[in-house]
Amino acid sequence: NTPYLGMSKNRAEIIKQRDFLIEQITKYCPVIEQFFELDMKLRDYHGFLYKFQIDPIHQQRQELVKDNIRAKLSTLFGADYATKFQVNLDGKLACNIADHHQVINHPFLASANIIGNTRRLLQPQKQDAIIVLSSGDVPPNNYFSKNGFMLHGKRVPLFSNAEREKSSYYIPRRDFNMTERLQTSDRWNDFSAEEQAFLTAEEERMRSFDYSQCRDYCDQITVIVKNTWPRLFETKLRETLPELLYVTQEEITTQCLITLLEEDTMISRCLFDPDFREAVLDNFRGNVVTWQESDQRGTHFFWRKYPGRSQSLRMYVDGDTLRPADQRFTDLTISLEKDEIIRLLRAREIYPSLFMIFGVLHFYAGVKPLVGYGSVMYLHLMKQAWLKTLSQFGMDEEARLVTEVETNGFTAGLALFFQKVNNDLRTLYAYDIFYEGGMSEEYLKKILDMKFGEILSVGVADMYDYYSQKYIPVAERIQPAINFDDLSHLAFDWI
Repeated sequence: NTPYLGMSKNRAEIIKQRDFLIEQITKYCPVIEQFFELDMKLRDYHGFLYKFQIDPIHQQRQELVKDNIRAKLSTLFGADYATKFQVNLDGKLACNIADHHQVINHPFLASANIIGNTRRLLQPQKQDAIIVLSSGDVPPNNYFSKNGFMLHGKRVPLFSNAEREKSSYYIPRRDFNMTERLQTSDRWNDFSAEEQAFLTAEEERMRSFDYSQCRDYCDQITVIVKNTWPRLFETKLRETLPELLYVTQEEITTQCLITLLEEDTMISRCLFDPDFREAVLDNFRGNVVTWQESDQRGTHFFWRKYPGRSQSLRMYVDGDTLRPADQRFTDLTISLEKDEIIRLLRAREIYPSLFMIFGVLHFYAGVKPLVGYGSVMYLHLMKQAWLKTLSQFGMDEEARLVTEVETNGFTAGLALFFQKVNNDLRTLYAYDIFYEGGMSEEYLKKILDMKFGEILSVGVADMYDYYSQKYIPVAERIQPAINFDDLSHLAFDWI
């Protein structure tokens, strides 16, 4: 019980506090408990994720989702994209939905597509592409990006502070001039000569990508991620590495809705059946990522474009209309009629909320979501709210199908990459890894041999911070005495 790795806390104290945090988390968020107990090597986790069965009805419904993914990839990368990138959309779909549509950056997100695809790594032949349904609604200034990316603990801005609250979905194509932004803000000299050379080369690389088929910033991000993902790995591993292709949840769901709203489905009833709509509003109220009107949180079904800005307006049901919560924009009230909703979707004047996105992709089409520690909880609660709503209206067949949807495909929120610096561990962001030339085969093999629960335990303090604010009663919350660094030393002591 001497101080652990030079820290004031010793190993026994860290373990005791870790176990207490896990106990509280699993008490109020029991869906996560199985993962702390998962005695499985990370290399075998792919089998756990993909062992699920899919109902033939979901299989048929997924054809619409697949067709829209194919159409998007064809538009961006050409008609031969499937051959060029080895895209295989046959069979059941399971896609990472916990990712943000930004440059690869944060350790929790940079690891997600490795954790969700362990059998596609370190293979002698090229593997099928990984398709990610990422969130295109996030602003540049979100928890995982902070206006850009991190390099050696220093922020590199891709956006100005004035742009920080924009909705990525509405940001037009842009130039990438981070070195100029750093120089203008007098932060360029915060970086060493070697770091400056690296950032200059990164900017040139980012500008060199083929954006000719990109309509907007979200399209540019798809191109950037596709071209930078291989650099998480050392050069010799890249030839057989699967491609990583992002498409935004908002765009794919929009295209699906244009078709689905012509039919009588549980999705169209949310909008056009007044009784069903009211039940949905009541049953989902207060759930994380849906709506809580009294706190001005969330939106009912769609976000509306803010006039003249790359931002969006929340909308609330008022009779048979969707009315902007901001009273200055009552002239943008939308009639809840099929033709009007489809027209505005086509014009990109509205886009679907997470309630609608998850409703279409997962609870209607049965696409298995690969989730983070936030979404594993709120998707579980959304599933329960869907089952309650469907049972109220005697929609037993739809309830049966929703019951079969697995929402526990936990992949995001686990950091995998660390580096020993002065006898201490430093968590690596994506551009730290690019700077080093990619992670080695030896390191990846060690990671894949770690137990899943052991890796998960590193994020316990961060998970507790998230869960305590949303699910743990105030009277029982504590201020953790350990942090991410303490826990990483515990689990990754082999580095």
